[in-house]
Amino acid sequence: MKATSNRGAAKLTQDQRILHALNRLGFGARPGDVERVKAMGVDNYINQQLFPDKIDDSATEARLQNLTTLHMTTAELYEKYPQPGQLLRVLERRNSLPADLAAARDNRAKGGANAASAAKDSKTGDAMTGEMQGPDAAKSNAAAKSNAPANGDQNPMNNAEYRKAVMEYFKENNLRPPQFLTGELQMSRILRAVYSERQLQEVMVDFWTNHFNVFAGKGADRWLLISYDRDTIRPNTLGKFYDLLLADAKSPAMLFYLDNFQSVSPNAQGQRPNQTGQTRPGAARDPLIELMRGRNPNRNPNLSMSNNPQQQRPQQQQQRRGINENYAREL
Repeated sequence: MKATSNRGAAKLTQDQRILHALNRLGFGARPGDVERVKAMGVDNYINQQLFPDKIDDSATEARLQNLTTLHMTTAELYEKYPQPGQLLRVLERRNSLPADLAAARDNRAKGGANAASAAKDSKTGDAMTGEMQGPDAAKSNAAAKSNAPANGDQNPMNNAEYRKAVMEYFKENNLRPPQFLTGELQMSRILRAVYSERQLQEVMVDFWTNHFNVFAGKGADRWLLISYDRDTIRPNTLGKFYDLLLADAKSPAMLFYLDNFQSVSPNAQGQRPNQTGQTRPGAARDPLIELMRGRNPNRNPNLSMSNNPQQQRPQQQQQRRGINENYAREL
């Protein structure tokens, strides 16, 4: 096999060997790359790529300066690119919440949503319902229906008044929608693939990011991916696999993606946090855990319009959780 490999390599011209190295170690040859590698030698080029920290890549970093999210902490990202749930609560405090959304909030807090659903599913008409249940019950059902959002749409962003209020709040406070986070991360990956001199590192970042995949559309991961790329994947791309695996297993992005922040020993059920995030009366709540659960640590649970289905189910209907064995399997 070795002799066959040597015969195959001997058939390649010098330029072909260079192109082969550029294609395998990077994202392909750019203008001038073949001449540059020819001048330094293929072996020297390969050795250089194995130590990216020694390669001057300041020109690429200059191209990334306008992508400000790459240099922000996760806490800063939450503040500058607020969650939809945060905006709802802010608009509530400003009395800027559209009437139908405010009604939906009150309806959920009072349990009226269940009454409206029951009335809708009833096989009898409203008049018959009033005769059988009495006038008070009929009025209650009618009020529940009137408090429901138009067309039954529970998505606030489909409400024109809400979108307008959000845009005004963004302008007043110099904020931006969270969709910009994934957009800037994607732009940085493309710019680095095209312009970076650390081509092997960029190829390995792409490989390991795909291997240890995290879905940006899952809750808090949209805000955690910047740090995941910068602090977990990039520093470990060309090091020991053990170090990369350990860093990935401890990263907030992966912990949230695989739901491991909810992992609880069956023997510790009595110590599980309750609906307020407390393990015992008076205990402090962990803000990061609260954010991962889609909550505001200072929220009033009776006035929240959360997108977290775990919060929308009554506590007695929630499944008992145990240790997350899938976490180890997935990694």
